[in-house]
Amino acid sequence: MKKTGTIHFRTDSFNLIDLVIKYWKALLITFIVAAVISSVVSLTITPLFRSTVVLYPTTNVVETQTLFGVQSSSTALFGDETATEKVLQILRSDNIKNYLVRKYDLMKHYGISNNAKYRYTLLEGKLNKYIKSRKTQYNSIEISVLDRDAKIASTMANDIAWQIDTVFNQIVKDAGKKSYQAIFNSYNEQLQRVRQLEDSLKHSGQPVYPGDLRAGKSKTSSWSVASAQFSPEFLRLINMFETENGNLSAIRERLTEAQMLAEQNLPYTHIINAANASEKKALPRRSYIVITASLSALLLMIFILGLADSVVKDEQ
Repeated sequence: MKKTGTIHFRTDSFNLIDLVIKYWKALLITFIVAAVISSVVSLTITPLFRSTVVLYPTTNVVETQTLFGVQSSSTALFGDETATEKVLQILRSDNIKNYLVRKYDLMKHYGISNNAKYRYTLLEGKLNKYIKSRKTQYNSIEISVLDRDAKIASTMANDIAWQIDTVFNQIVKDAGKKSYQAIFNSYNEQLQRVRQLEDSLKHSGQPVYPGDLRAGKSKTSSWSVASAQFSPEFLRLINMFETENGNLSAIRERLTEAQMLAEQNLPYTHIINAANASEKKALPRRSYIVITASLSALLLMIFILGLADSVVKDEQ
């Protein structure tokens, strides 16, 4: 009669030290084989070099200069958190990415085929993997680029940093041009109103003009004495003229500021450390790969041997 049996685990049978002593040869061979294989695999990985740029945003990021270039003294010269967040947003923008793709032909550089189904998705993944920007604990910005060519890595990192000013200035110029056109239209409308009031004053039949009225006020230092020389309608025109002329001056100042924004180029970053070509590869870290792979294989083998050693088959 054929014997039947059941398989069950002996929970009291596992002892790590006894297991290692019992199977030390198998474990040693596993560790050596894993170390050799991981060493060979690590040698096939293309080495990558890292270049880093460290910069601070300037006050121009968070506060626009006035007509005479005066800025608030309350704005921090460096390390403003709001300015840092704005620069990080620019670094993640399509303006920077498209510039790099065109200049360095990144589709070809990263080995992405023109016939690839999701070529732009693959490109986006490469950019996110090899180009990183982050805020440091000092509110500065660190731009890091990994590439198989050390010179390209450093050049690309510096280009990204320099491109921030270009993108910021372009944004400000575009906004300035739109503002300038809107304010210019308001200025022309206001100028027409002032000229109409000037014409009304000239044809009012009064022998004096606004300058004479102001002179009369300064001589008599009394509004009642000066105004008694003119009709109520003329005085109303005088007040309207002075008000509208003041509005015209205010609009003219805003127009000048908008024109400055549309034409000027300002620095928006201050580079603390520029990128240099690295002499030592950053990745892969072969020693870490070998150690991690070898220990992982060793632990897996211990688990398998321990599991097998704990299985007991009782024949019936």
